[in-house]
Amino acid sequence: MISLLLSLFGAPLSSMSPLQASVPVFEQVQYASVERTWSDISLIYDGQFHNTSELQDEIDLIHELVPDLVDLEIIGQSILGKNITSLRITNELNPEQKAKTLVVGHHHAREQVTVEMALRFILRLLNNYGVDDEMTEYVDTQEIFVIPTLNPDGLDFVVDEEYYWLRKNLRPFDNDGDGLFDEDYFDDVNDDGCITCWDVFTKTGTGGALEYQYDYYEGIDNDGDGLVNEDEIGCVDLNRNYPTGFGNPGSSSDSTTQIYHGTAPFSEPETAAFRDFALQHRFAMSYSLHTGINCTYFPDNDYGTWEEPSLYYNVVGDLSSILPDSFNEIYGIGAQSPVKQLDASAGMWDDWMYHERNCILPITFEMYHNGSCNLQTAYTDIVDNATHVIREYVPEFIYEYFAPVKSHINVLWDETKLAFDYLLEQTPRVQISVDGISGGLGEETSVSVTMTCLSPRLGTADGIEIMSSGNVSLASLTDIDAAATELGQATFTLPADTSAGYVIKIGNEYSGYIRFTVSMASPADYTLPLALGVGVVLVAVVVLVLYRRTR
Repeated sequence: MISLLLSLFGAPLSSMSPLQASVPVFEQVQYASVERTWSDISLIYDGQFHNTSELQDEIDLIHELVPDLVDLEIIGQSILGKNITSLRITNELNPEQKAKTLVVGHHHAREQVTVEMALRFILRLLNNYGVDDEMTEYVDTQEIFVIPTLNPDGLDFVVDEEYYWLRKNLRPFDNDGDGLFDEDYFDDVNDDGCITCWDVFTKTGTGGALEYQYDYYEGIDNDGDGLVNEDEIGCVDLNRNYPTGFGNPGSSSDSTTQIYHGTAPFSEPETAAFRDFALQHRFAMSYSLHTGINCTYFPDNDYGTWEEPSLYYNVVGDLSSILPDSFNEIYGIGAQSPVKQLDASAGMWDDWMYHERNCILPITFEMYHNGSCNLQTAYTDIVDNATHVIREYVPEFIYEYFAPVKSHINVLWDETKLAFDYLLEQTPRVQISVDGISGGLGEETSVSVTMTCLSPRLGTADGIEIMSSGNVSLASLTDIDAAATELGQATFTLPADTSAGYVIKIGNEYSGYIRFTVSMASPADYTLPLALGVGVVLVAVVVLVLYRRTR
């Protein structure tokens, strides 16, 4: 009997080594949140529009107060040599690449309120960190990039010179071909703080319908050539200077128009700086901030339909429920009406981001529109005769068309801030756990990986990868749909020696990566099972001896 027990238990136990008696242990590396040492941050220059110097003061203060969450990068310079700065807000105690999202403000000079919204978004992140659990989680698990202005030259000209119609960048250009540059631009002749505009219409047909002919602006003959405002400030529309659809209808090759696309894609240092920045990142969702129309644009294809119709319709519904009533009148979408987009891609940011940078949801977020500008009260007919009508636009409405009065800046932020929270919510992070492990070191190891996508609308777009710490792919798993949980199986070979701990990362460029350490169970982990096995043998021997003595 003893020999039988030893044959059953003794031989396996004597030959069992610690390596064979255990399997790899996968443990997620946990990173702490940053300890909050700062009080709520307020803007230095609240209740006004920032010029670039004031904007830099705000950025420097933010970085000084919260260096562990804010990283600054000068991504390039404007045509006049002013810095274009990106702020990255993230928990820098976690060095892994995280899910990335982006807000870029101020392609167009006269839309300076987008700079103000970008600044307040940054403060919302920092002031709620360590206070609000949800916002803290966003900053801990995402890399949030904010570029407050892509057009710093235009920002200064609009804010400092009160030139509220400027749309384009400040590339010098000789519009009238006299060898001089920008020498005869609009002037505030009556010194009322605005450039007055007049639209000229002809009356057509028996009903006197108005047909637009041209417009002209307040000014004087600065260069004495008998012409007024023929060599204005501003050259290239930065939001027509991207390659996708460059030169298509919706842009113009005429440098005097407001939608001049430039000489070539990325001809402008501002858009070239953004290109070089964007080529370093993968964004699943991003906002480009604009004003001037109640409209939210999504990437369009050449046939006038959305690239991702189901996704975009859902996002439209979400934004409509988030934003105030009638704030965001989605262009062309109403009860039982079809989607209507721009005629085609025309060198705009969102189409390039979608087609060339694989950003699934790049939204041109139009944040402000003064509807009263469309009413008759916004202008006065100064000429109305049998053949023509000339309309003079009231100056205060000219200013408020693209940006609100200063007292309304914070009101606009309160109306729109939840749309920025929505951007963070939709960025596709993942939760991952590893279990169902079999195999060992130096041999094939099989694992079951449970993956949950935290974005309600966006999946991970690409498959999930299991990577070594040297960024070598060990195995590939399926991608995850929005708000879904899936189980993936993977088999790969672990190195024979993990004495210093072996590291793997699971994720992808959209969702970021989660780090795990892999190790074998320590001797303490298998001492108990081994002791139990030996104990079974000893108990059996004792029982057998007692049994024989009682016979």
